[in-house]
Amino acid sequence: MSKVVPWLHVYVFSYNRGDFLANCIASIQRHLTNVAVWVVDDRSDDADTQTYLRDLPNGIGLLQSQAQESSRHGGLYNNMQLALEHAAGKGAELALFLQDDMQVVRDVAADDQANVEGFFAHFTNTAFLNPLFLKGMRKRRDQRITQLAEDYPVYFRHYPEKANPRGISYADAMIAHVPRLSEANWQFANGETVNAEQADKLFGKMGMMLHPFAMFLPEVPVFRGKKKSWAVAKAEQLRGTKPNRFFGMTGRQITALKERDVATVLPVAEDFLVTERDAKRPFTYSQINVYPWLRVIHKISQKLAK
Repeated sequence: MSKVVPWLHVYVFSYNRGDFLANCIASIQRHLTNVAVWVVDDRSDDADTQTYLRDLPNGIGLLQSQAQESSRHGGLYNNMQLALEHAAGKGAELALFLQDDMQVVRDVAADDQANVEGFFAHFTNTAFLNPLFLKGMRKRRDQRITQLAEDYPVYFRHYPEKANPRGISYADAMIAHVPRLSEANWQFANGETVNAEQADKLFGKMGMMLHPFAMFLPEVPVFRGKKKSWAVAKAEQLRGTKPNRFFGMTGRQITALKERDVATVLPVAEDFLVTERDAKRPFTYSQINVYPWLRVIHKISQKLAK
C-alpha cells in the first residue's frame, strides 16, 4: 500500500504549559485528519510539561530548540525557523503554525482543505493564510477593515492608517506556503512586527479564512520568567491555571458558521465559540487583563524591578 501524504504539516510551539499543550494536541487529533504533527518545544523545564513530552500521543513528533532564550517570546522565532526548515525537508507544501495556548475548535472537512489549497493556487504570490477566529474586543475595528475578496472566498484587511502591517500581512499563528517561503530565503525575525514588514514586501497581504477553525484560549496564565509578581499570582488564584477549553463546535454550529452572510457577518470568536467555564466577554487572552486593577499593580511592580 502506498503511504498517504499529509496535506498539512502542523507545528505546535510549546513552553512550560503542559496542560495547554495536551489540550492543543488533543484538539488537533480530534478535528484534523491526514496531517502530520510535531511539538516544537522551547526546552521546557517544568515537571508536567516534561512528563507530557516524554509520552506524547502516537504519531506526534518532537522537535526541541537548541538553546533556551529569556526574551519575552523566548525562542519562538528561532523555533519557527526550525519548523519551517523541517517542513521543507519533509517536502511539505503547507504548514500550520499554532501555539500551545490555542485550540482547533471544529472538524476540518474536505471543503475546508479545498478552500485552503485553492487560496494558495489562486493567489500565487501569497505565502500566509490566517485560520483563526477574530477577537471580539476588536470587532468594531475588524468590521471596518476586513473585506471580502472579489474573486475568491477569503478576507483581506485594508487598514491604510495603520503604521505597520502586523495582522495584515503576517501573524505568528498561520498557514504558511512552505516552498514560497523557501524560495524567498525567508528567515523569521525576532518580533511579529518585523516579520510583518518583510512579509508585506515579499508577499503582500495575508488572507483570512471565511470559516476559521482555530483560536486562542481565553484567560491564559502568561508568565515566562521564574518569578511571578504578586498580581500575576493573584490572578491565577482567582481564575485558576487550567485551560478554559472551547467546546468542539457541533454540526449545527459549523453549518451556521458556513451559511452566514460572510460579507456582513465576520467570524468573531465570541459569536461562534463556547468555553467550558465562564469567561469575561469580550474574551481577554492574558489572565492578568481580566482584572484592570491587578494589571496596574503588575505594571508598577515591573517598573520597580528594573
